[in-house]
Amino acid sequence: MKSQQRQQGVAMLTALLIVALAVIVVTSIFVQQRYSIRLSSNLQDMEQAYQYAYAAEKMAGFWLEQDIKDTKDGTYDALQDKWAGKIEPKPIDDDNGQPIGELQVKIDDLQAYFNVNNLYDVQAKKPRGSMIKVFQQMLQTAGALPLGFANNIVDWIDPDDELVDRDSAESDYYLMQEQPYQASNALLLDPSELRLIKLGSVSDEESKQALLAELMPLVTALPTPTSVNVNTAPNKVLTAIGLTDPQLQGIVQERNNNPIKSVEALQKLVQNLTKEQKILLGVSSNYFRLSGQVRLGKSRLFLNSVLFRSAEGKVHVIMRQFKRVNPPPEPEAA
Repeated sequence: MKSQQRQQGVAMLTALLIVALAVIVVTSIFVQQRYSIRLSSNLQDMEQAYQYAYAAEKMAGFWLEQDIKDTKDGTYDALQDKWAGKIEPKPIDDDNGQPIGELQVKIDDLQAYFNVNNLYDVQAKKPRGSMIKVFQQMLQTAGALPLGFANNIVDWIDPDDELVDRDSAESDYYLMQEQPYQASNALLLDPSELRLIKLGSVSDEESKQALLAELMPLVTALPTPTSVNVNTAPNKVLTAIGLTDPQLQGIVQERNNNPIKSVEALQKLVQNLTKEQKILLGVSSNYFRLSGQVRLGKSRLFLNSVLFRSAEGKVHVIMRQFKRVNPPPEPEAA
């Protein structure tokens, strides 16, 4: 009798164990299915978000191309142009007209800033003395950074391993760091690359970033020599390259009313520009940044595209990254 009860108990426990295992398996399958459905939905949203990002690039390109056609009395770019205006968020609806997301973008002029690649002439294979002089003025203005930083950037860019200055640095210096690396020997791809370059005697990363904090919002890195567009440049940039208060006020007051439409008009408006400033300052732009984000469902995609507009007015995307962009400083009013 006891043996029969023991067998019944074992059978019951076995049945309970089988039921428990079945519940675990079913639950696991259900969870996995939910995860797969959610993953599939997220991937679908992201794929759609990429398409909206590409569409935003096309829209920005159209506006920049149209801007050339609309500019009839000279080649210039200014904050009064359509591309520079505030772009209202574009709602994204599903097939039934229900809102499911939003596209937010803006276009910035990258030639509102000093191009650090101006420091080296790739074609002539030598430093640009006039641009080094302007940049050293910027280094003094932006927190008294070491003037030799300009030479360090040149050595970072030039293709050889010969020092421009005895206190400069080439690959042998960078290979001796705690985490060794080599000089790029090519143009900078992004201003953030400046953080890799020797900055005087400062070796601590935190101190280096603190010193560069004032300079970073004033510079850009573009693949060809570029001017600084006085119609779009923030006051801090114009001050950093050495413009006096009266010269700055003259530019700001003029551009607030009407764009400065030619280099000749600029030099007539602003007296006593240095030779270097005359070389650097311009009124038109070829490089622009499209930034923003696409929100679709629970997915979010950041935009960071650099657009190049040729002299013929054709726009091409030359760099595309899907990452957040820090907002650039706004040009101040007089």
